[in-house]
Amino acid sequence: MQMGLVVGTVVSTRKEEELKGLRFLLVRELDQSMKETGKMVVATDGVGAGTGEVVLYCSGSSARQ
Repeated sequence: MQMGLVVGTVVSTRKEEELKGLRFLLVRELDQSMKETGKMVVATDGVGAGTGEVVLYCSGSSARQ
C-alpha cells in the first residue's frame, strides 16, 4: 500500500463496466515523511476523496481483487 496526495480528477469518456460509478483521481505519491516522491498515478475512488486529501492506494494484484 502507498500513500498519496489527491491533486485532481481525471475524466474518461469510456469505462469498463466494473468501473462505472467510480471516479478517477490523480494522486501524487508521498513517502513516509509526507514528502512528494515525484511519481503520479491515476486511482479509482470508491469512498469520495477530494482534492488536497491524503489517501492510501494499492496497485498490482492487490488492486485487481
